[in-house]
Amino acid sequence: MEALIYGYVRDDLADGRSEELETAMCGLAQSAGMCFAATFHESTPGDGTAFAELTAELKRADAHHVVVPSLDHLAGQTIPRDILIAKLAHEAEAQVWAVEH
Repeated sequence: MEALIYGYVRDDLADGRSEELETAMCGLAQSAGMCFAATFHESTPGDGTAFAELTAELKRADAHHVVVPSLDHLAGQTIPRDILIAKLAHEAEAQVWAVEH
């Protein structure tokens, strides 16, 4: 069975390109031999609701991979990017993959 990977997108950074970004994230997942499960969209900048839902889903599904269009999608929250990445690693043993570095 392929490992599950979930997407995370901040809609304020997507600039109306959500479908294109999701296609790119799916492509990365496929090339890495993973099953792309779903994308969590943060619709309100700085809110963190979708991030919390993502973390809960990772734990529920025993999944350990998250893909983002770029690491910028994990910045700009009320919590700095490095802490968000560490939180995913600590709470869900998740690794973050970025389409763009």
